[in-house]
Formats: sequence, structure tokens, C-alpha cells
Amino acid sequence: MEADSLSKRFGFDWALRDVSLRLGRGLHLLMGPNGSGKTTFLKLAVGMLRPTSGSIRVLGLNPWKDYGKLARRISVMFEGTPLPWWLTGAEFVEQVLNARERSAIAEELFSSLAIEEYWGRYTFTYSSGMKKRLQLAIALGLEAELYVLDEPFTLLDEHSLDILTGFIRKLSSRATILIATHFVPKGIEEVTSSIVRFQNGRIVGVERMQG
Repeated sequence: MEADSLSKRFGFDWALRDVSLRLGRGLHLLMGPNGSGKTTFLKLAVGMLRPTSGSIRVLGLNPWKDYGKLARRISVMFEGTPLPWWLTGAEFVEQVLNARERSAIAEELFSSLAIEEYWGRYTFTYSSGMKKRLQLAIALGLEAELYVLDEPFTLLDEHSLDILTGFIRKLSSRATILIATHFVPKGIEEVTSSIVRFQNGRIVGVERMQG
């Protein structure tokens, strides 16, 4: 991933300004307070937003212009994305995973995160934690070269958090993972390639952790 002088403005407000960054394979944590630009950067990286100025290349593609090609190679989870209320968890999982190749750890994810316990229920009956576990299981259950996760560690009990970090550790050795987060759970930092710190729409520091 390569970003050069990447900027995004909404009206008169700059959500991201003059961001230049190079990230390779491995786990990369984007950290900073609310409104610092983390999620905007992720949405630009996956083609959900068009840059105001500057450029970004992801897996050799322009995310905005090549969204169709890129979408088949990435897996994404953004905080607050609504689930289709008219589907059960099982129906939603089937629709998503049938449209893409599922990863080798998909079934293990569903079992470990106890998703199957409430698969037969409609998603509008789910608690916030149940919705989060379902979305994470689907996102990590797809085969992808790049995983983008927005605040994946919130709303999870300690047991689910331990399970999630274990799967992220597995995936980090063979894919690129971008995570926007406010905190680093136990077991994640030791497999982190870099921590990118955002403040007021700018990068204020990059810590290279390994490799």
C-alpha cells in the first residue's frame, strides 16, 4: 500500500491531510482519538471514498477507479455497519461466503466465537456484541490479501477478544491487515509490523515494530 500526499475534505473540513505512507505485508495498527482520520484513511484505502487530492495504491490498484477488481481481493469490516435485519445470521453468512472464497479458518471462527449458537435468529434480535462477533467472523472468514478492520476490539468479552487476537495473529503471517483501534489488546503488539499514529487528520508518528 502506498499513499502520497493523500487528503480528504468534507465541505470545509479536512478529515485527512497530506498523508504519505508505505505499508507492506503484516499487521498494521492505526491509532489515535476519534476524528483523527483513521477510519477516513481506511475508507479511502478500500475505495469507499474518493480522495480530494493526492493518491493511494492498494495491491497495485487505484481503490476508487478499480473498486470492482480490488473488492474481490480484500475483506472489510467497519464499525456500525448495519446488518440485514430481514435475514437470520445463517442466511447472511451463506450469502456472503457463497459470493467469495472462504478461508481455511472460516468454520473454526464460527465455532470458536459461538456464532452458531444464534445462527437461526434474525439479526435484528442480536445484541451489539453478537453483531460484532458475526461481522468479525465473516470478515476474517473470507480469503483475502488485505483485511481492513475498524475498531474490531470493542464490544467483545475477554474470551471473545482472546479468540479474535489468536486468529489475527494467524492471518498476519500471510496477509496484510489494517486495524483502526483505540487500544492494543494482549498478544497483538508482538506480531505487529507497525503502529501508525493519527492526530487531527495527519500522521504524527510511525513506529516500525518488526521486519
